[in-house]
Amino acid sequence: MTSTFVTLRNDIEAPFEKLITFIEGTTLGQQLEADVKAALAELASISEADLRAAVTKIGVAALGGLSTGGTTGAIAAGIAAAPAAFEAAGKDISQKTTSTLVTSVVNSLAASPAAPAAPTA
Repeated sequence: MTSTFVTLRNDIEAPFEKLITFIEGTTLGQQLEADVKAALAELASISEADLRAAVTKIGVAALGGLSTGGTTGAIAAGIAAAPAAFEAAGKDISQKTTSTLVTSVVNSLAASPAAPAAPTA
């Protein structure tokens, strides 16, 4: 006899498994997988120190954009700062990888708790 938990778990998992199978078998799924692999290969070609420096420059620019233009402004500012940040590392990173990286940085910044305000005297 199947427990209620097992039945419930199967009812929840089955649609997700069907969706994953569907996406993996589509052109869209194949394109997404190829894009992820290409982005990882590009970013892996940069030393860790250079990647940290680039992400820091992108993050600083994105914070400035976030304060004046919200998430859209942050992404635009980060994308604008990215080419120079990667050129400093001697790399030419594709626009697709840059856009994905900047969006991830902005999402991380937006999800981070705000620093407490400095006490006033």
